[in-house]
Amino acid sequence: MNISGIELTGLDITNNFISSTGITTSSLFIHLDASNPSSYSGTGSTWVDISGNGIDANISGATFSATDGGLFDFDGSTSTISLGNNSNLSLSTSAQRTIQVWVKFDTLPALNTNMPVFGKLSSGFGFDGYWSGLYSNSGLLRSVTNGTSVQRVLDSTSSISTNTWYFYTFISQISSTSNTTKVYINTTEYITGAHGSDSYNETNPLYLGYIGAGVGSTYLDGKIGACYFYTKGLSLTEITDNFNATKTRFGL
Repeated sequence: MNISGIELTGLDITNNFISSTGITTSSLFIHLDASNPSSYSGTGSTWVDISGNGIDANISGATFSATDGGLFDFDGSTSTISLGNNSNLSLSTSAQRTIQVWVKFDTLPALNTNMPVFGKLSSGFGFDGYWSGLYSNSGLLRSVTNGTSVQRVLDSTSSISTNTWYFYTFISQISSTSNTTKVYINTTEYITGAHGSDSYNETNPLYLGYIGAGVGSTYLDGKIGACYFYTKGLSLTEITDNFNATKTRFGL
């Protein structure tokens, strides 16, 4: 598109912002990218949402590095990045949500413990909410989606390794219909199941590298380079498009 001699590329008319990364912009709600100089300068405590929706993340202890085009390093003991409670970050009965994270694990969790990529989980009755990441020292993926009365744990049968960048995609909806919760690594489906339809009341922040206060959460020991949050469930084609558009930066 050319307006008064100015060339605009990647314009998404629906969301009214310009994407220079080539990722899917339809229903993109939050876009965090450590490679974008306007989102983080290497100082300060805010990771700026570049979607145009102004939903910035708060940095607590995670440190910026210019490695791999820009990333945040999580120390495995205290560091987190958080987004304040927002209805579009909570799971819905009417539509799926998608979270995509470029993540590298420096270590695997200890035996029979969790290492979250992200979490939005209540410390109230039932621990309602969700989180996803690794479980135990074999590097299996785990997805946990809770209502106020039922906890649903889904584990992968395939494992992943340390010191490799992965494109981690989580999709879920409050529904007992099969395949309404999924986890992909790069473009391969590792987990599929149902969330369940029981009630859901959490209002906590969403954390990167942490599950949430009050639930005995462990911390991510690793790196995060970019995150994309969608108010719909992405198709495999869209997941593949996003992976292909960004994988070169992460050495894939």
